[in-house]
Amino acid sequence: MILPDKRPQDSDFVNLTDYSLKCPKGHKRFYAYVHFLDYSYCLWSNIFAKTRSAALAQVLLKFADCGEYIAGINIHGD
Repeated sequence: MILPDKRPQDSDFVNLTDYSLKCPKGHKRFYAYVHFLDYSYCLWSNIFAKTRSAALAQVLLKFADCGEYIAGINIHGD
């Protein structure tokens, strides 16, 4: 049986993407959703890295000053 999601829907969303960036040759493009303890979340797209681990390292550096408030990080590749 499929049940509806009972969590409250929040519209606290931020997009940090710089769409003017171009992917360097030999790199892959990734994007990340960072979820915070207050149920807000952030999209950061156009992360250019050779591996998913390198993309995760960039995300961790980008959000290092608020690391104690991060509930989860989802990284997706194109």
